[in-house]
Amino acid sequence: MQRMGDTLQLSASDLVGHLNCRYLTELDLKVAYGELAKPKIWDPVLETLAERGALHEQGFIEHLKAAGAAVTVIDGVGIDAAAVTATTEAMRRGDTVIIQGALQSGQWSGRADVLRRVETPSRFGAWSYEVTDTKLARETKGNTVLQISFYSDLVSSMQGSAPASAFVVTPGTQYEPEPYRIADYAAYYRHVRGSLERAIASPTEGAYPEPIEHCDICRWRNHCDERRRADDHLSLVAGISKSQAGELERRGVHTMAALAAVPLPLLWRPDRGAAQSYEKIREQARIQVDGRAQAAVIYEVLPQIAGFGLSRLPEPSAGDIFFDFEGDPFVGEGGLEFLFGYLYADDQGTLRYTGDWASTRQEERAAFERFMDFVTVRLQTHPDLHIYHFAPYEPAAIKRLMGRYATRENDVDSLLRAERFVDLYAVVRHAIRASVESYSIKKLEPLYGFERAVPLEDVRVVMARTQARLELADANNIAEPDKAAICGYNRDDCASTRGLRDWLETLRGELIQSGASIDRPAIPEAEISPELDAWQKKIAALAMRLTHGVPDDASERTPEQQARCLLASMLDYHGREGKAVWWEYFRLRDLSAEDLLYERDGLSGLEFIKTVGGTTKRPVHRYKFALQDTDVRPGDALHSLGGEKFGDVEDIALDQRMIDIKEARRCG
Repeated sequence: MQRMGDTLQLSASDLVGHLNCRYLTELDLKVAYGELAKPKIWDPVLETLAERGALHEQGFIEHLKAAGAAVTVIDGVGIDAAAVTATTEAMRRGDTVIIQGALQSGQWSGRADVLRRVETPSRFGAWSYEVTDTKLARETKGNTVLQISFYSDLVSSMQGSAPASAFVVTPGTQYEPEPYRIADYAAYYRHVRGSLERAIASPTEGAYPEPIEHCDICRWRNHCDERRRADDHLSLVAGISKSQAGELERRGVHTMAALAAVPLPLLWRPDRGAAQSYEKIREQARIQVDGRAQAAVIYEVLPQIAGFGLSRLPEPSAGDIFFDFEGDPFVGEGGLEFLFGYLYADDQGTLRYTGDWASTRQEERAAFERFMDFVTVRLQTHPDLHIYHFAPYEPAAIKRLMGRYATRENDVDSLLRAERFVDLYAVVRHAIRASVESYSIKKLEPLYGFERAVPLEDVRVVMARTQARLELADANNIAEPDKAAICGYNRDDCASTRGLRDWLETLRGELIQSGASIDRPAIPEAEISPELDAWQKKIAALAMRLTHGVPDDASERTPEQQARCLLASMLDYHGREGKAVWWEYFRLRDLSAEDLLYERDGLSGLEFIKTVGGTTKRPVHRYKFALQDTDVRPGDALHSLGGEKFGDVEDIALDQRMIDIKEARRCG
């Protein structure tokens, strides 16, 4: 946004910024009129992102050149008369590819990554141009659709005919453009553009800097964070949702301190969600206010519920492993787990750390197999071991790697069946309430006195630089000091996980000494039947023969090798799909009623209304449920917490929040 005389010049970034944050538009408008100074920040992570974007764009340009396309580059970085004239002349000549075309129409202007000629008439002749944009994100989001719609609109004004499509090129696709039909998004584009034009024509100060994803890349983020803290904004309360904050504000509760003073039990019924969820965030606000007053991280123990919280802690074992991945979802197709880190005690009780680095698909597979083999061997000595991690990423990644490489499937299945993975985040959130703004392990570390060897700010820059090298297939240029820093950071994560486990065990012991009863989780049956085991061994042997010599990276395979790989994957396709279904069932089974409120595959907050049919043994009961998003539909089988069959859905009315359930047949 730039003021030129009495006119504001607007760009694609202004449009995207307005879509993400109306408050950003207010700030930029004040800068344009000289009422506010634009903040100057140096963010090496953003610089690395910009470098990655530029290299990805250059790679696409080189790809076009290699395909024989003649390329015209428009010099400069801004929009001026010379750049716009050069772009117009290139379009008039009918140049095949125009790089960084300068586009302008009225007060709107921008630089498109690539304009490609198509044989559709325009005012220039028998040809016209369509937009291609290069993006680092794997999934095309609203921002990108808005941007290509904007550039296409400018192209339409300049050439006198509307482009039919625009294209997006993302990493890991062999530079294959993904098409988007502009007419499909025209109304959306006009709506956002009109909203920005109205905001500029009639400026107001009605927006608030709510924390959003865009904050991570916004130069105003420190300004907005300072304002939220000065206002004691509700967004500072750990775990509060936007809908909860909105309802509280409508009821006159605007600050964390005010929320901490809301009387309990609630004197009103929430429009969305259960009253208990509001009582929970009220108590979270209270302890954060108390912690702020004491200038310390404090905690309190929550009421113990069987099967949750500290009841999820298995008996400690000398063989326990503390596990943490470092990964990058933007490497190749499907991302790369580039560091497998695990901490464990050797036979003498000395802590050992393994940081297994992987820069390629082959190395990732090898690191995965080494970890699985390490666990399998260790189980022979320590059959009671568990693998501790924080948050659900690690087991999800293990399942993804097993599927990607079709290896160690029985080993992974056995670990999951035996519930060897222990998520300490799930333990913490049902065991304690702490005066932290988020329940990340790094925020919890003051509770158990953990001090990191590698400063977090130092590794942030190193991590961004390393991920950039991996994404650009330039792993050979990752500096050894950078690898060492990331390994040190990962070791800290593993050691912190161990420290948290030990602290939780101490807390459990203190509660038991004071009279509490806290069970250990039951040990599930993990054995695979001999028949199934024999079948899977036959499948594995055949798959190994089919994939012998086939590269792990799909982009390196010949058509014949890809065919063999697909055939090998088909051998036990239904078995793998069946496992995935059961793994999801076990995950849902272990969620709390509150967790299910935010799960589309579940339903929470049921209140019995009346019997509406059925038989004596299988009556149909009608329930009212709390406002929530759900994919539950007629015919679905329902299970209660813990996994017991509850019944089958006869009918569901989402608008009325009513569900009819034919109860499961009961014995006796």
